[in-house]
Amino acid sequence: MTKDPRVDGIRAFNRTVTERLGALEDHYLSRDRSLGMDRVLWEIGRAGAEVRSLRNRLRLDSGYLSRLLRALEREGLVTVSPSPGDSRVRRATLTPKGLDELGTLDGLSDELVEEILSPLTEHQRDELARAASTVTRLFTASAVTSAPADPASEPARRAVAAYYRTLDARVDGGFRPGATRHVPDMAMRPPSGQFLLATLKGATVGCVGLVVHDDGYAEIKRLWVSDEVRGLGLGRRLLAAAEDAAAGLGATTARLDTNRALTEAIHLYSTAGYVEVAAFNDERYAHHWFEKPLRRPAAPPASIGFVGLGIMGRPMAMRVARSGLPLVVWNRSAPAVDELAAAGARRASTPADVFAECETVLVMLRNEEAADHVLRGAPGGLAALVRGRTVVNMGTMSPSYSAALAAEVEAAGGAYVEAPVSGSRRPAEDGTLVAMVAGRPEVVRRVVPLLDRMCAQVTVCGPVPAGLTMKLAANVFLIALVTGLAEAFHFGQQHGLDLHQLRDILDAGQMSSPISRVKTAKLVDADLTPQAAISDVAMNTELIVAAAAEAGIAAPVSELSRQLYRRAVERGDGALDVIGIIRTIAAADDHGAAGATEGATTPSAPV
Repeated sequence: MTKDPRVDGIRAFNRTVTERLGALEDHYLSRDRSLGMDRVLWEIGRAGAEVRSLRNRLRLDSGYLSRLLRALEREGLVTVSPSPGDSRVRRATLTPKGLDELGTLDGLSDELVEEILSPLTEHQRDELARAASTVTRLFTASAVTSAPADPASEPARRAVAAYYRTLDARVDGGFRPGATRHVPDMAMRPPSGQFLLATLKGATVGCVGLVVHDDGYAEIKRLWVSDEVRGLGLGRRLLAAAEDAAAGLGATTARLDTNRALTEAIHLYSTAGYVEVAAFNDERYAHHWFEKPLRRPAAPPASIGFVGLGIMGRPMAMRVARSGLPLVVWNRSAPAVDELAAAGARRASTPADVFAECETVLVMLRNEEAADHVLRGAPGGLAALVRGRTVVNMGTMSPSYSAALAAEVEAAGGAYVEAPVSGSRRPAEDGTLVAMVAGRPEVVRRVVPLLDRMCAQVTVCGPVPAGLTMKLAANVFLIALVTGLAEAFHFGQQHGLDLHQLRDILDAGQMSSPISRVKTAKLVDADLTPQAAISDVAMNTELIVAAAAEAGIAAPVSELSRQLYRRAVERGDGALDVIGIIRTIAAADDHGAAGATEGATTPSAPV
């Protein structure tokens, strides 16, 4: 990929600003805190703030924010307690000492800016102030994202309600939703339409909907932008996104109507290529009607297939759908398919239908048994399914199985790539997975750009089965790490240690990593909801031990892990997050180390 020539200039700007403002110092503004901790104080402010709002506004990992808040609590600056309106919601407020500190920080910040301005001429000061305003505006604009949403969802309904309030305030005589032309929610769902939501730091700041009619035109409705982001060009971006979506759904013309009081909207449409035409509907609140021809791509992108929407597959498929590629999905259970369909994906009735529509099919199935059922269960068997298709196997299976499957696919006239990923549900949602790819070079080159939409790093490991072998090698370390964390917390709790302190020490030490920080947070919160399930880890340990035996090598740590996780599944804990292995470790307390694998009884969970 060719790098944008502007990247280096912006990176240089970032370095200059962070250095000049002292953001790199441990004692920001000569206080005994980092900039991150002071920023949390500013965001809490004199009115206080909900913790989840802080997390969204500052875009911080929940574990990291918790550590910052606890540090501020220890200083006596902040208290975190249940919200008076909802005990499930945590709220942070400044103590009297915290309010005093906030005032001190404001004064010191003003002094720092005065120090920066002081050497400059009056003209340069004005220039810097204008430049800072421009940077703030454009950074904010770049943080706004838009994505398809179900028009019946709660965020969508709130956005439309805000749109109606805006009309009521602007339109002569007010606006009554019941008097406008009704557009049902189902009309703004694919394939007849779409609804887009724009968000900034977790808050909805804009929306637009469209309906494609039988005669080939798309009607654009409910274009709304929040006052807090006006001037950022969001209205134009949403309009363009609606036009692209309309063209993708087969429309050749875009139409819309507006009220004479909405002068900004009229200007937007006039400068975006729309021309005023005669009235094409009987909307009582409309005074102007506009139309614009849509340019459809000469060769629309080929549909991508996705089979298997489990814990990992669903968020991975969602990233493909939101990237704009046409997606066809199948899953054994319906809820995940419904969610993808709401995001614009096309649902298939059978796996064979996916392969019939798509040249490239991503397969994210739980194990070899599931893969055999899906790939060999179609009429005509595997050969009829994969002929002329590229199969991208992203599931974790044995290297020998993958090698045999690759040979069978290629013999049938298809292409095969294995691309297992390292990560769990959260990295899959964030697009920070690591893919380990193996296959024929010419096929891998075609597949890598698609994987880039789901992964932060794509590493080509060589021919099949090098990708899966690499994945198992990485999992040897990951399983040992997470199992060690669980045992460390059980050890600490049974000795009466403060688990929050243990977490702080581990997260600050050399062993800390993104996954260890996530798992220590789950251990402290007793949160065993699955990101990577114990049953999946148990399957991985079986694959690792089997692959080691096949190669004639020792894998003592993995063998112990295999016994431990097998016992956890037998105990009924297979659906818990991997960190739930702490329950099986605890069950061995009264039976010695062997109790975890020799039928120990189960006391209550230690966390």
